[in-house]
Amino acid sequence: MKRILVIEDDVSLREFMIKYFLEKEGYHVITAENGEVGVEKAKQDLPDLIICDIMMPKMNGYEVIQALHQHPPTASIPFIFLTAMSDRANIRDGMNLGADDFLTKPFVSQELISAVGKRLEKKQHAESRADKRIRDFQSKITSVLPHEFRTPLSTILSASNILLDEYATIPKDELREMVSYINISGKRLNRLIENYLLYVSLENLQDTTELRAERTSCSQELIQESAINQAKKHSRADDLVWKSALDGSMPSVSISESFLNKIIEELVDNCCKFSNEGTPINVEIITTDRSLELVFEDQGLGMSKDQIAEIGVFMQFNREVREQQGGGFGLTLVKRILELHGGTFKISSIPGTSTTVKIDIPLG
Repeated sequence: MKRILVIEDDVSLREFMIKYFLEKEGYHVITAENGEVGVEKAKQDLPDLIICDIMMPKMNGYEVIQALHQHPPTASIPFIFLTAMSDRANIRDGMNLGADDFLTKPFVSQELISAVGKRLEKKQHAESRADKRIRDFQSKITSVLPHEFRTPLSTILSASNILLDEYATIPKDELREMVSYINISGKRLNRLIENYLLYVSLENLQDTTELRAERTSCSQELIQESAINQAKKHSRADDLVWKSALDGSMPSVSISESFLNKIIEELVDNCCKFSNEGTPINVEIITTDRSLELVFEDQGLGMSKDQIAEIGVFMQFNREVREQQGGGFGLTLVKRILELHGGTFKISSIPGTSTTVKIDIPLG
């Protein structure tokens, strides 16, 4: 039985109209005679939906929704305002504070029941999508992550066992090669763990205030250095083609240097993985009055519209053609970092021909 909290100072409206009609529809109704009592009952009972009058003594409806949004357990509860005011500005104020709907008094019972039903249905859909995301994430963890961990770990263990057993007889050139295998596999494993931990921390982040306060004095040299360092890991530094006509000086951007480097690292890494050595990787830097735009284009496998729509953590494409390394974190991390900083991410692709990723980072 869905629980609905009704916060209304008019006892006849609260008890003999709203409560009566909702209980008749099978809802469990909790009532509060003013905003202060309503906030306490919301925190205590965690209802599925809140119906709240705007004009009340002690604590008005705007103050109620603000108080509940500052309390994480109640912040996402659907909220319907009751108001006798038809002024559009007041409605807009409520929506800006996070209200999901409005009912203008006087209203008929069917309007009340319809509004409640739609809000609860929308909440149910959101919860179903969230549950599906959790199930998909759990499924991908069990199917993808073990392989991504075992592959480099097997190389490390196999090579180190040979070194321990036969180190005295192994030629120096073979010894160096085996140590190189161990080093490369160790770096691959370390990057996978770091990306996984970063993804989890970003997904759990609630307050982005400090994040968006970060500033980086950006320059073309900083971007180029980050891109070149990543391309060198794939022996592709010579494939980078710079399509910018900048003098090297740029305004600061609203992102930390470490996150900016992470974005560039993942996008260049993605270009290198999905295109052949010797094909160009075009990088363009554009500054506008409001943002820094970076465009990365490779001439490789490309992606279909369905694959672009399915981009997510642990999602790997064309593994039978080209083995990816990293668990499919790259583009997902880039999207999430940009979202948290108020930036944008856009990807377009022609299967078998090219992929272009355009990002937009607000200026500081």
